[in-house]
Amino acid sequence: MPNNKKIDEALKNNLAKIERAMEEILLMVEADAKMLSPVRTGTLRRSITHQQRTEGDKVFGAVGSAIEYAYFAELKKPYLEPAVDMNLENMRRKIAEVLKNEGD
Repeated sequence: MPNNKKIDEALKNNLAKIERAMEEILLMVEADAKMLSPVRTGTLRRSITHQQRTEGDKVFGAVGSAIEYAYFAELKKPYLEPAVDMNLENMRRKIAEVLKNEGD
């Protein structure tokens, strides 16, 4: 069954590439969200972070803040949604790079 081993290795390699791309995307969105966030004391800006997790062959990511007033700050002066919007093309490009290089 050497072919199964090669397939499993290729799948792991592709998943690792997707995880790296997701990390880069999350860092871009996080940086822009921090730049756009309203600042009074700086607590909100410092609290913005990202999380990534992999479940099976799916990779999930999120950018946000656990500060209780972050939701209301987003409603008053959006900073997360515009950060995502600013990076849509970068996200598409990163994903395309990963898909293009799948066979590597």
